[in-house]
Amino acid sequence: MRVVIDTNIFMAGLLNLEGGAAKIIELFRDDVFELVITLEVFEEYLRVIHYFDNKIPPSKSEELLELIFEKGVKVRTAGSSGLCKDPDDEKFMSAAISGNAQYIVTKNKKDFPRNLTTVKIVNVREFLKEIGR
Repeated sequence: MRVVIDTNIFMAGLLNLEGGAAKIIELFRDDVFELVITLEVFEEYLRVIHYFDNKIPPSKSEELLELIFEKGVKVRTAGSSGLCKDPDDEKFMSAAISGNAQYIVTKNKKDFPRNLTTVKIVNVREFLKEIGR
């Protein structure tokens, strides 16, 4: 199964090692799903995670970024525009479309289109339930 993870999920997982977002990081580490990334998505991960370096131990953030870079399924963006209410979320939508992802996991579902047939937009709890975790 292919999944796109919004940056806010990775941040939540790094900031709260006991929460559901941390469980998603662990499931990715354990190869339960494939993470789809584009260059634009990875650059956002780098920028945002490093922005919070004072709140996250550098060893944790670097470990996650290395894991994403090594194991992420890298795809070229097909480009989508106008599908999301927040233009900053277009990169995740585009990655999902380009990489044939079944899910986008995010904390802000409201900014993504609701009537998609190929990609499910879910929050952490919904994703963990969908995959039986």
